Amino acid sequence: MSIEVVMPKMGESIQEGKILRWVKNVGDKVERDEVILEISTDKVDTEVPSPASGVITQILFQEGDTVEVGKVICVLGDAAG
Repeated sequence: MSIEVVMPKMGESIQEGKILRWVKNVGDKVERDEVILEISTDKVDTEVPSPASGVITQILFQEGDTVEVGKVICVLGDAAG
């Protein structure tokens, strides 16, 4: 089962965020709430936790990319798969 990780909404007026750094890479196993990347918005820099446990199977945007809130930024797969 795949889980899509989306760019989080960090405030009412925030419409996009910039990916500062991927903490995890494709193939890395992650636990729920483990930090997977760092993002920056007009108002705040923050760490984004994984919504579930699994393995990162796809990273859809690179460091330095600006991404709209709600867009899929990476995909988690089943840790067993």
